[in-house]
Amino acid sequence: MSSAPLFILILVAIAIGWFLGRGSGRARIMAPRSSDYYKGLNYLLDGRPDGALDEFIDSLEVSPQTFETHISLGNLLRKKGEVQRAIRVHENVLAHVDLPASFQHEAHLELARDYIAAGLLDRAEQLLLHLIGESDAKALGARRYLIEIYQMERDWDKAIAMASSLLAKRSFFGGRKSDVAGPGEQSVNVLLPHFYCELAEDRLQRNDLKGAQEALAAASREDPANVRVTLMSAQIAVDQQKFDQAIELLASVEQQDAEFLPEVVPLLGTCYEALGQSERFGDFLRQSLEKYPTPGLMIALADHIKDNEGAEAAAIFLTDAMRDAASLRGLYRLMLWQLEESRSQLASKLELAMTLMRQLTETSPAYRCQHCGFRGQHLHWFCPGCKFWGSIKPIGLKKTINT
Repeated sequence: MSSAPLFILILVAIAIGWFLGRGSGRARIMAPRSSDYYKGLNYLLDGRPDGALDEFIDSLEVSPQTFETHISLGNLLRKKGEVQRAIRVHENVLAHVDLPASFQHEAHLELARDYIAAGLLDRAEQLLLHLIGESDAKALGARRYLIEIYQMERDWDKAIAMASSLLAKRSFFGGRKSDVAGPGEQSVNVLLPHFYCELAEDRLQRNDLKGAQEALAAASREDPANVRVTLMSAQIAVDQQKFDQAIELLASVEQQDAEFLPEVVPLLGTCYEALGQSERFGDFLRQSLEKYPTPGLMIALADHIKDNEGAEAAAIFLTDAMRDAASLRGLYRLMLWQLEESRSQLASKLELAMTLMRQLTETSPAYRCQHCGFRGQHLHWFCPGCKFWGSIKPIGLKKTINT
C-alpha cells in the first residue's frame, strides 16, 4: 500500500476513535468493541492494512454520528479496488434500520455503486430502481447509474428510456429539452442521439432496416447536428443506391462539424463514382482543402489526382501541398509513387525506408478525444478513456476555421 492511502486511512481511524470516545454516557455501550478498533489502528501503523481493514469493518459502531465515516471508508475501499470490503461496510450500515431514511437512501446508492464495480449489475439495477421510488433526493443519481448499467449491458432501449426520463418535457413552443448534468457528466442531450445510433446499428445487424431508420430519425430529432446520424443515414442511402440523397446528406457535415469532413470522403467518392461525376468529387476536395487544411483531405485529393491525371501530377501537387503543411502520411504516399516509378538500384533501399515509414504511419494516432486526450487510429464514438460520447475527432484540422 502506498503512503498516501495509508495516511488517509490513519486519519479515518483517528476520526473514528474520536467518535468512539465521545460522551461519557456512551462509554459503557461502546467499550466491548473499542479494543478491536485499537487493534485495527495498530495494524495500520504497523503496515499490515489487510488485517486492519477487517478489524475496522467488524468493530465500528453505526450511528448517525459515525454514518459519514462509514460512507467515506466504504468509498475509499471501492476506489482502491477493495470492492468486497466496501460492500461489507455499506451492507453493515443498511443492517441498522434505526438510521434516518435519508441515511439509508445514501447507503443504498453507495452499495449500488459497489455492485456496479463488482460487476453485479442485476443487483445494482434492483437497488437503483427501488431507490428511485423511495427517494426524490437520490432519484437523479440513481437514474445516472442506471444509464451506466444499461450502457454496459448494451440494452439501448432501457438506456434511451432512462435517459429520456432525465429530460424536462418539451415546452409548448417546441423548445429543446434539457437536463442537469453533474460535474464530470455528459448532458443527456449528448447521450441520447448516440444511444439511438447504437440501437440503429443493432437493428441493421438484424436486417431491420425500418427499425434502424426510425432510430436514426429519433436521434436526429434529439440533435439535428449530430454527425454520426448523418454518416449512418448516408451509408443506408448508398446501400439503397440513392446516391443523390447520400450526397445531400454528406454535404451537411460541413455545417454540423467541419472537423469530420475527412470522414465524408470515402462515402462521397463512392457516390460520385457511381454517378460518373468524378470532376465534382475533385471540386469538393479542392474547395474543402482550401477552407479546412487537413492531412486527410490532402491525401484524398492527391489520390484523386493520381487516379485521374497520373502519378506525376499527384506527386507535384503533394510536394507543393507539403511545403505549407508537412505530413508523414503525405510523405509516405509521395515515396510510394516514386518507388512504383523507380527502376534504379535505389529501389531496394527505398523499399526499406518505405517499410519503416509505413510502420510509423500505421502506429501514428489519427484521432484524439477532445475531453481526455485519448488517441487512437480509428474513430470511436464512445471514448475508451473518459467514457464520453462523441468526444473523439480527427487530428489535424487547423483551428483557424471560419464557419
